[in-house]
Amino acid sequence: MIKKIYIILIFTTIALNSIFAQTKKDSLKVRVNKDTIPAFFGISFIPSLNWKISNPNAANGGVLKYTFNQHSLSSFEGSFGIQKIGLRFGASANFENNLIGKAYRFAGYIGIKNYWIKIQSSKISGSIDWSGSLPIGYYKTRTFNNNYFNIELLKTSKMYKHLGGGGEVVMNVNRTLGTYWGIGYTSFGFPIKMSTLITPTNSKVPISGVPAYDTLFTTKFYTASIGFDMLRQLSMTGGIVSTTPGKRAKPFGMYASTQDKIGFGSGTISNYGKSMAEVLNPGHTITKNKGFTTLIHYSLSVGFRYYKIIKPVLILCSAGYDIEGASIINFGGMTNTDKDLGYDTNFFYLNHGMSFKLYISWVGNKK
Repeated sequence: MIKKIYIILIFTTIALNSIFAQTKKDSLKVRVNKDTIPAFFGISFIPSLNWKISNPNAANGGVLKYTFNQHSLSSFEGSFGIQKIGLRFGASANFENNLIGKAYRFAGYIGIKNYWIKIQSSKISGSIDWSGSLPIGYYKTRTFNNNYFNIELLKTSKMYKHLGGGGEVVMNVNRTLGTYWGIGYTSFGFPIKMSTLITPTNSKVPISGVPAYDTLFTTKFYTASIGFDMLRQLSMTGGIVSTTPGKRAKPFGMYASTQDKIGFGSGTISNYGKSMAEVLNPGHTITKNKGFTTLIHYSLSVGFRYYKIIKPVLILCSAGYDIEGASIINFGGMTNTDKDLGYDTNFFYLNHGMSFKLYISWVGNKK
């Protein structure tokens, strides 16, 4: 916890130094009209994240029961930087050598504006209990401890101009949503049940084999997303845009943010899962550990917020509840011959927890 507090303080100090260095000619009114964004910094913190994993074949031949530890989820996002040397927040965030961090760093060097980066990290840990067939030398219970990482390159959208028809009132209502789109990279891993398939000799129709489990199934996705975030929008516009034309948003109110995401990547089983599945299905072999994987994801955050303008910055804080869920399908382990062992590791996950968010953005000194 102390380490996380230090990280938050360091990022906040860097953000404030960058925000206060923003030039005076960056008028807030111009930003709103041209759909550009000011220098801003955001922190989201979920002290206790609850996980749940469901397998569509959970009761077929054995159940993998999870007991999850509760971990915090930290999110950092921002658009500030030092333009003269091409340094931007998140420029060194090339975790796992992902392309999103590299793209954002390159954008900083060539001066592309109106994009910002969001980074999330957490732990997924706990223990499992396997109720299915258990060969000698394998474990009925195991502990696990793995990382969850997500990075996104985001941009404001003009979608509000096409939502709900025309008119100034409708325009403002939709603009307060803060529509955006982006691309991202996500990786995580944990134990998972493996349903198996075999093709009997002289048959072309595969049948179910004996299921196993893997101690570490890992996934990596590149994603495309779209959504809205009323908190971020309020921060970016300095409270100028509200549902009532010509008036600022009220300091206290409710907020909502949501995101739809689709992803494509790879899912990989470890040698433990491959070996256990082959022992339980003698005479059959898994030909490859990695398969093409798809992700369909949704997240929602709702709660209460309060902002105050202490020129030249706006400070916005909130307390709410976050929930996200995703369906993951792995197209790996096909059976082409009667010697092959096919498998699937399809599952659905859900996590949720109470969240606290803080945004700081530049609004300037003009009235």
